[in-house]
Amino acid sequence: MLALRPLLPLLLLTTADLALSALLNVTAVGAHEGRSRFECWELSAPFVSSSQPGIAGTQTTSLGDVANITYNVVPAGFESPFHTAPVNQWVIVLTGLAILTLPDNSSYAASALAASGELGLLFAADTPDVSDLGHGGYFPGAGETVFVQIPTRGGGVPEHRVVSDQGPCGPQQFVQLRAWATES
Repeated sequence: MLALRPLLPLLLLTTADLALSALLNVTAVGAHEGRSRFECWELSAPFVSSSQPGIAGTQTTSLGDVANITYNVVPAGFESPFHTAPVNQWVIVLTGLAILTLPDNSSYAASALAASGELGLLFAADTPDVSDLGHGGYFPGAGETVFVQIPTRGGGVPEHRVVSDQGPCGPQQFVQLRAWATES
């Protein structure tokens, strides 16, 4: 059950009044003019009522077609040097904490928090062809951080609209999603 924890906002939305046009917001590590930056994206795939056995009647949305999955365990205190994302990929923090940082980027928010739950779903799109230095990370806390990397098939980027290119999604971008989950 612990591994499903960050997916709970996607799997447990059971409010019958959830509009089919409800959309998911995620923080993306994008790039502009060779510099990585944090963006808040609204994905284009709407939430719909699931017909999958075991979760029928709950709300679900597609994150797109993926190629494989890598499970990562990072010790507390590990500091990742600046690097680009190897490919366009989803990153989902299952447990622990990551603080993502940007090099020499004073014009945009310079850090983003990733933890299990709604803040733990990220899309990394600052690949070497669009970003010179990429992003770095620090993994504080008393224990390890566990996350999965899920490259998209063919390097695709999910259809989305940029809500903000001035930093990661904040609590205000998750308020509606959180409200649906608590109403059920």
